[in-house]
Amino acid sequence: MEQKPMRGAAPLDPPSPEVARLYLDEVDRVLERRADRVNLRAQGWVTIVQSVLMAGFVGCTIIVSRAEQTTATLLILMAFLMTTQVLSGVTERFGGQRRFLRSRGLYYGALVLACVAVTTTFAMSLLSGDSIPLPVVFAPAAGGVLVLTGIGVCQLWVSRNTPRASRREIPPFIWPARGTTLALGSLLGIMTIAAGYGDALFTSLLSLLTGIALVVASLGSGTDWGLAYLGEVWRWPQFLMLSAGAVAVSAGVLSSATTVVDPLVFVLAGAGIVILAICVSLVQPPSKVGSRV
Repeated sequence: MEQKPMRGAAPLDPPSPEVARLYLDEVDRVLERRADRVNLRAQGWVTIVQSVLMAGFVGCTIIVSRAEQTTATLLILMAFLMTTQVLSGVTERFGGQRRFLRSRGLYYGALVLACVAVTTTFAMSLLSGDSIPLPVVFAPAAGGVLVLTGIGVCQLWVSRNTPRASRREIPPFIWPARGTTLALGSLLGIMTIAAGYGDALFTSLLSLLTGIALVVASLGSGTDWGLAYLGEVWRWPQFLMLSAGAVAVSAGVLSSATTVVDPLVFVLAGAGIVILAICVSLVQPPSKVGSRV
């Protein structure tokens, strides 16, 4: 390989055969460390979870919009954005990278296709009102969700014969990550109560405040108090709290838009989410030597 020396410096002497062999051995070790760091199997499952999340978000939003409860869709949007930011941290936890790589052009193209399909569904719903049957409106988004699911399945297929990555230490779940977890869970609880009551003014105000908090959390995505960082340090109790909160918010919004349910049910559910957030944020879990993931 022709050398391109630095300007003003003489070309380096070619390495001896022994040094060249050492270089090649080091390359193999680097590839082994990379394979150990990137857990493609776990990333595949995360991608499938993201596709399910996308399907739920699109379905709930379209149904609520057709019931003329457009203000309530803001709550679903906020819960969706919270969850996706946490999942981005989970992806990095298993070796995912944010930077663009040319070698992953097909992957990025599939993601763009899925986003275009979902955007098409929202555009059809917005422009047509109730004139187009619901299955037709959902068709593009269903295709996008299938594409996203296919990406996850492909990741699982590619990793089927690879050895499982070695279990790595999880960063400690300490402050300020605990404070962010408490704030996130409390917001989900309050959003559940707002969804159950369906008051447009309170919902709009809460969505505005939540949106501001999300912007701040996005700016701090690289810090230990950002939402993405939670995905790197959370254990299963915290993920359980997030799942329960997102499901409760969605159920409250759908209930207020489609059926008549006593708001007290969602007051109790919201209170339960807040209590659960307090427990998973402030209660110190029993320490286990060598806790790994």
